[in-house]
Amino acid sequence: MILVIANPKAGYLKTRNSSGSLAEIHRILGNAGHVALTQNAAELEQALLSYKDAPPSVIVPFGGDGTVSAVLGAAAKVWGDHAIPAIFPLHAGTMNMIAWDAYPKTAPLKALQWLVENQASTHLHSTPRYPIKTSGQQYGFVFGFGVTVNFMHAYYSLGSGPIAATKLLAKIAWGIIRRSQFVENLFSTVKGQQSRDNATPQGFAWQACLALSIQCLPLRFRVSTSGGPLANQDMCLIAGVPNKLALVVNLLRIWLGRMPHSVGVERSTIHRIDFQFDSPTAWQLDGDVHAPLSSIRISSAPAVQFVAME
Repeated sequence: MILVIANPKAGYLKTRNSSGSLAEIHRILGNAGHVALTQNAAELEQALLSYKDAPPSVIVPFGGDGTVSAVLGAAAKVWGDHAIPAIFPLHAGTMNMIAWDAYPKTAPLKALQWLVENQASTHLHSTPRYPIKTSGQQYGFVFGFGVTVNFMHAYYSLGSGPIAATKLLAKIAWGIIRRSQFVENLFSTVKGQQSRDNATPQGFAWQACLALSIQCLPLRFRVSTSGGPLANQDMCLIAGVPNKLALVVNLLRIWLGRMPHSVGVERSTIHRIDFQFDSPTAWQLDGDVHAPLSSIRISSAPAVQFVAME
């Protein structure tokens, strides 16, 4: 049985006739599954609890990265993080990095139709993905603070989407060249203590911090050494004080998956990291900005099976 979790705030539903799209989802599913329209985390968990004793074979988060993350977190509460049903992410939100990691861009209703037609087929297969788990029990695939949070605030102020992201990158690049105050504020420094994989805590003063367990950021920037169908249970950590001019000069190389030393950030592989911040710090997970915390732990969670289109 297929369970579609529809987020009414998802980009696809917000930019179309949502009632018509939901009717089409019901039509495509037929007798193959059910749809749950959930407005918040409490409704989402309640929807999954009704299937606690008879889990769906596949859960389809109808939304973007934030919807997938919310579904994973709720599913882990209901079934445990070792027994989350297979996930089939759709390209149906503002950001779809997680879906991109599983299969090439496909219209969400077309992808859902494919799933219904192939769910009983021996050709349907899944591949493991390893979420990031926070000490607050949130699940996701891209964690960050510093410039990544400031970038998200600026990105959403422009309306979101690939055009907004491109405009913002151009504004940042020009601002770096001009040494604008906007860029100085964007690259503000976060200080504290960090401990990786049980190592001795060390002080840090970073302007940028990202931890990813998928390969690409929006606009297909190939920054991570983790993720993809051959992923291991670890994360790629990118952190430091970027050399802003080198960052601009090397944007194309970064997009291609290279990270020159001149950029000034470290790229390493970790399994767990604990942060103690000198002052409460906002952070983001899969594009959703969360309230400031004084400390947080992130670690690699057990594998979740992701259905991949052939």
